[in-house]
Amino acid sequence: MSLATETFVLAERNLRRFAASPRAVIGTLLFPLLLMLIMLAAFSEMVTDVSGGAYIDRLAPLIVLYAAAFGAVNTGLGLFNDLRSGLIDRIRSLPVHRGAALLGRVAADLVRIVAVAALITLVAAAFGFRFRGGLAGVVGFGLIALVVGWMFLWLAVLIALRARTADGVSAALNGPLTLLLFLSTGFAPVEAFPGALQPIVRANPLSVASAAMTGLAGGGPVAGPVLWTLLWAGVVTVVAAPLAIALFGRRGR
Repeated sequence: MSLATETFVLAERNLRRFAASPRAVIGTLLFPLLLMLIMLAAFSEMVTDVSGGAYIDRLAPLIVLYAAAFGAVNTGLGLFNDLRSGLIDRIRSLPVHRGAALLGRVAADLVRIVAVAALITLVAAAFGFRFRGGLAGVVGFGLIALVVGWMFLWLAVLIALRARTADGVSAALNGPLTLLLFLSTGFAPVEAFPGALQPIVRANPLSVASAAMTGLAGGGPVAGPVLWTLLWAGVVTVVAAPLAIALFGRRGR
């Protein structure tokens, strides 16, 4: 079989395992949805008064991004468990390409990101979120979610390859992701944060990506936030992906 076929087969396997795991589904989909509803109930009126726009317009892109990033926790845990259980070694004992197992996991998680983003956006539409940028805005919205998910996937893979315990994988990802969520302009306008935190909030990758997605949906500037998002994703990928691939190959030897 070709590498593409092997990657497809292993990606399908990972998607089936994800769908069969209530814990993974709840963590990846239901938790972000519940978080969106809680934040809408708690902060909608206050943020709308401050920003002058509907809170759901800035919150929906942030929750889509958080779901993509938070799903990387399952990516890291899944890879860690596959390595510890010997599943990766068994796959490598078969006549398949050495990188197929890793590519299959990344490909499956990219499909998951698109599916979860679509579901969250549909729920957000029930609370007033709308695309006003046409088809190009919809496509761009999804691509930004994919780019951010891609960035966090490689971070999760790298952490899983270096971690000694499953709890170590979760701890290395959950804490930083929670900070990025609440220190984001998708959560509240930058002016609502203390002055010392505002540069951090502006530079936050979830801030620039959510601003890009809001703009693509028809609610603000696009070029600057998209460029900053691509810069973040490019830098992280250039650093994390080669290290992860090298570590994965070393595990095989």
